[in-house]
Amino acid sequence: MRRTGCSSTAAASRFTAAQAVEKGALAHGIGRTKGGRNTKLHAVCDEKGRPCVLLLTPGNVHDCRVAQLCIEAMPPSAELVADKGYDSQALREWLVERGTEPVIPPRKSRKIQYDYDRAIYKQRNVIERMFCRFKDWRRIATRFDRNVRNFMSAISLAATVIWWL
Repeated sequence: MRRTGCSSTAAASRFTAAQAVEKGALAHGIGRTKGGRNTKLHAVCDEKGRPCVLLLTPGNVHDCRVAQLCIEAMPPSAELVADKGYDSQALREWLVERGTEPVIPPRKSRKIQYDYDRAIYKQRNVIERMFCRFKDWRRIATRFDRNVRNFMSAISLAATVIWWL
């Protein structure tokens, strides 16, 4: 039985507001959020915590908007473990059609509270540990690269090292 995990994390940007307007922040994958200007890395990993799919978006893009795109890149699995940020009816229905059981806890504000397998959900720490390994790379954690292409290449290099370690 194969299991995949899906999650996202944010990396802070060193851009100031004036630099962002001047240099086109959206083209560099930087968005404004409550915490300031940042970038979000969406990832799908396997049961061993190895990154399989990586997608970079501005920090103000919601997780559910790119979830299907990330998950589509992987072959169907028995379960998909994800956090509350991925709780949407459309994603749940799409996963069921695909033959994957969604193991996603419902948000507190949801009118219909779905059941999920709590024992399987405990395995979500695998993807959190993968993100911790990414954040061990100072260049990625603080987003030194202003160009999105350079930043994504640094992430790809880190993912390659993480895959083999």
